[in-house]
Amino acid sequence: MTTSTAVNPARRSFLMRLAAAATALGVSTPAVVGGEPSDHASQADEPWMRRLSGSQRVVFHAHEPTNGLALTWARTFLDTHKNTYGHRDEECGVVVALNGKSVGLTFNDALWSRYPIASTLAMTGTKNPAGPTGSGAIAQLIARGVIVLVCQNSLRASGLRFLPEPQRSDAATRTAFAEEVTANLLPGIEIVPAMVVTLQQAQDRGCRYVYAGG
Repeated sequence: MTTSTAVNPARRSFLMRLAAAATALGVSTPAVVGGEPSDHASQADEPWMRRLSGSQRVVFHAHEPTNGLALTWARTFLDTHKNTYGHRDEECGVVVALNGKSVGLTFNDALWSRYPIASTLAMTGTKNPAGPTGSGAIAQLIARGVIVLVCQNSLRASGLRFLPEPQRSDAATRTAFAEEVTANLLPGIEIVPAMVVTLQQAQDRGCRYVYAGG
């Protein structure tokens, strides 16, 4: 018995009309191959999506800093897969997704020394403990292929969290601060428009979701 793979003419016509209507409205649709959606990378994919690989995929999300728990779990995930299950780092697709207060973990030492970053994160010191003068945790993870993402919306709102209290009410000061922090992220950090969307995108690409926050 043979099974035909031909697409029903009426279905093909419907799909073609649907794609044409979507194009006219400026809406992107999945590529259609043989009348069925394709899971090939889209031209609209962001750079981090194109780099996500491996069969062991996970996204560690933190809204609160929790002493860098998302970073710790990302390292534990890689180490356990390597030492216990024999998986190379290249076989693991690991994403660390930071928004809310946790974005402070992506600021360089210049910001930590200039603003009350530590106190906002319930930490101490004037240098980022996850930065190059601290544990170097972020750089080490990135070197192992971990994708570290920070939310643009959280960066824009960061003045409300990290500026000294008297300055938080001034819109111009908050805007200037958002521009400053964006320019002073640790090397290798990538900015995404909205973390709530990025988390959905990561899970659509096979990442298991793990919340690493308080």
